[in-house]
Amino acid sequence: MENKNKEFIKTMTNDFWNNCNIDAYGDFFSEDLVAHLESGDKNSVEYKAMCQAVMTGFPDMHVSINNLVAEADQVTKVWTTNSTHKGEFMGIPPTGNKISVKGMEVFRIKDEKIVEMWWVMDNLGLMQQIGVIPPMGG
Repeated sequence: MENKNKEFIKTMTNDFWNNCNIDAYGDFFSEDLVAHLESGDKNSVEYKAMCQAVMTGFPDMHVSINNLVAEADQVTKVWTTNSTHKGEFMGIPPTGNKISVKGMEVFRIKDEKIVEMWWVMDNLGLMQQIGVIPPMGG
């Protein structure tokens, strides 16, 4: 089961995120999804809207998987994304800045869908790279 779940997460990363394919959302995420984010828990509709905002702001996004670890029904993904701020993101007009951000997700998979996830990423680094927050120590 662990290898199957790891392959599922690899496919999701490529088909959904790296192709900026919001239409594939239902192929990977359950309607009953609970996404635990830094900003609080989101349901499937709220998480999909957040994904759309990311894809709009960073349409050339490429997520590289640095590490995958699976145990039972859970997969942990450590990742780095590289992209360009080409569209509005969270009310921030496009800057054209290139970004590189690291993060980690833990997914719980049931019936070949993600039903629960925990997501942390370097939001401060993202905001510094797009110029919203000045770099620290500078």
